[in-house]
Amino acid sequence: MGRFVFLLAHPDDEFACSIRILHLVRSGHEVHCLYMTDGGYGGQSTAVRAAESVRALSLLGVDDQHIRFLGQENSFRDGELHSASERAEAALLQWLEEHKCIDAIFMPCWEGGHQDHDATYAIGASASARLGIEAFQFSLYHGSGLIGPFFRVMSPIPQNGPVEPYRARWPERWLAIRLCFVYASQWKTWLGLFPFFAWRMLSSGVFAVQPVDLMRCAERPHPGNLLYERRGFLSFAELQAGLETRTRRPE
Repeated sequence: MGRFVFLLAHPDDEFACSIRILHLVRSGHEVHCLYMTDGGYGGQSTAVRAAESVRALSLLGVDDQHIRFLGQENSFRDGELHSASERAEAALLQWLEEHKCIDAIFMPCWEGGHQDHDATYAIGASASARLGIEAFQFSLYHGSGLIGPFFRVMSPIPQNGPVEPYRARWPERWLAIRLCFVYASQWKTWLGLFPFFAWRMLSSGVFAVQPVDLMRCAERPHPGNLLYERRGFLSFAELQAGLETRTRRPE
């Protein structure tokens, strides 16, 4: 039996890797899910968001004892993870050192969609490189090749390397769609996400991963303005300034 870790920036980010989690659990592996921010952006209830993700993960078969909200425990604020990257990596490294024999870590793609997703990638890529743990990235959403507020969902960008797909079976696709309705507190967000996610499930059902490379953190995820730049959250330069040492390969 293997032991796998999924790093997630926010409660509900598991939607983008849900069936991969399910597949690992059903194959007899031990799956841990770690949330890197408190999920409290805009005054949202962190307790409600955490409960929704616990509910979603329970439907995927994840043991409650294997879920940790590191962001809540350490006050890593939603939207500002890059500013706490050093402390966040220290918290992650401590957890990883306490839980030996990790086979692989999965984390959000370096894709310019949300600043916390990119920060989680940088933190996870740095930690996995330091400890020599195999790591993979999965796409949530990004605006590569688009303008304004438009985005693509679960669409790996070529800059992140070769794609390893897992094509969900129909019962798994319906479960993935069903999970979206667990996140009641995030209904405004899901008004935008759900149509694209549902179409992806109905059309292909692919949950893809790509390899992780720490050196990607020194590069813009893709040409043109990033989605979080277009939305006015922060610039890529500000993100990199917060990440600092996370962008350097350990000696």
